Amino acid sequence: MREVHESAVTSNLFFKRAIEAVAHIADDTPPWHDILTTARDLIGADSGTLIMMDGCGNLLGLNQVGLDDDAVATYSAHYYKLDAMAEAAVRVPAGVCLDSNELFSAAELQRTEFYTDYQRKHGHEQSLALVLEQNAQRRTGFSFQRSTVIQGAKDRMLEGDTGRYIHALQAALVHRHESAALQLMSVEETLAALGEASCLVTPWGTVVRHSPLASQMFDNRQGLCVRQGRLWHASRDVRALLATKLIGTIRSGSPSRLTVPQAQRETLSLDITIANPRFRLGDERLAFVRLRRQIAVANTDESELAAIFGVTTGEAKVLAAMVTGLTPLEIAVHHAVSESTVRKQIASLKMKMNCSRAVDLVRLALLAQR
Repeated sequence: MREVHESAVTSNLFFKRAIEAVAHIADDTPPWHDILTTARDLIGADSGTLIMMDGCGNLLGLNQVGLDDDAVATYSAHYYKLDAMAEAAVRVPAGVCLDSNELFSAAELQRTEFYTDYQRKHGHEQSLALVLEQNAQRRTGFSFQRSTVIQGAKDRMLEGDTGRYIHALQAALVHRHESAALQLMSVEETLAALGEASCLVTPWGTVVRHSPLASQMFDNRQGLCVRQGRLWHASRDVRALLATKLIGTIRSGSPSRLTVPQAQRETLSLDITIANPRFRLGDERLAFVRLRRQIAVANTDESELAAIFGVTTGEAKVLAAMVTGLTPLEIAVHHAVSESTVRKQIASLKMKMNCSRAVDLVRLALLAQR
């Protein structure tokens, strides 16, 4: 009788701590270590993870408790692509619980690389999952690992204190998403008043969300647009440059800027920063991109620039591109030449136009067009 009482007290304590941790999901930076630890203890697992993937199955973020560094590193680098539970979670809506030992027979598990080379190595005999978010842009879930198998574990997760905890967890996540959406709408309206748009983007260019004005700025013919859920540009070089900027900013945390060609005489200027923690879950890697449409001076004429300043046609094209705000690398990409070629042309322009700075070249070109 005493043992039963002590077990009930312990269970109630786990439930109380788990609910207290969930209450902090509304924080700017939720204490995911505490949230995962208390959830793991309540469910009765050895380890727990918060896994975030984009709609294409790329890993966006991974928070964990109870896993060693090797398990985390190898999963993040390779095994997430082979995770049978993650694959099964794609086919069910948010709120559904999964049990690896109900989904797969022992023989089926033995035939998978994920089980034989990863799970068994780290002592995982049973995995339990709770799908938290499921849409075309993102998939998020809790996963709990056990070294021993408990029959009926999935049903237990939906009953009693654990069931009430899951309900509270889902409600807290919905509240966080709604709060973030309202804050994003406010940011989008502020930027729209300045004629600017925005979007949230993963390292792989998957667009999680974009403002209404961004839809108008995207050029579906030859400029920057969204294709199959990702940022896309007709130029392969521009796509490569954009990917480099996104990954570089997300990895380093340092802002970056990129100007891409759109329609004739028009460019889009992109300012890329790490997304506000309010717009992310856990250590999810997302970039916030501000977009500004730039239109070159209406009567900018390359042949006229060549005649006025005595420069070559190629140099005049570079000068006209500088007026639109393109950097040497972006000009090189746009004109399909090397960056060194563009820089040599800029050096020649400085000499012929008697300027020491690139900004002075642009100023003279603008004055000549008035």
